[in-house]
Amino acid sequence: MEKKEVALQEAHEEEERESRLEALRKQVAIVAQFDPVRMMSDTTASKARMGIGIEEEFILQKPLFTLNTYNEYQIISDPRLRFELALREAGLHKTFYAKEILPKISPRKPPRKDMESTVFKI
Repeated sequence: MEKKEVALQEAHEEEERESRLEALRKQVAIVAQFDPVRMMSDTTASKARMGIGIEEEFILQKPLFTLNTYNEYQIISDPRLRFELALREAGLHKTFYAKEILPKISPRKPPRKDMESTVFKI
């Protein structure tokens, strides 16, 4: 009698498990339609690379704000960066000497006083 109840209980649990799995399968079922024309057509990125449709999409690709950044010449002219690149090429950028000397190199133009950060000062 107990074996029948245990078997019946296991069958009931298996049915519940299957019903939960079926509900999960319905939730994650693929709803995309088969569209071979769309699948084989060019993507927006490939069209942009070929120059197709640039005029109509130019407005969308225009940045919202202008960037005020440094140019390549200004970055490379910094002696700290040039020294760090020389150390890196020599494989010495992680040495004690590099860690000691890099903070001591001053920039070409000293930074403004109001740009000094006090975040890491204790």
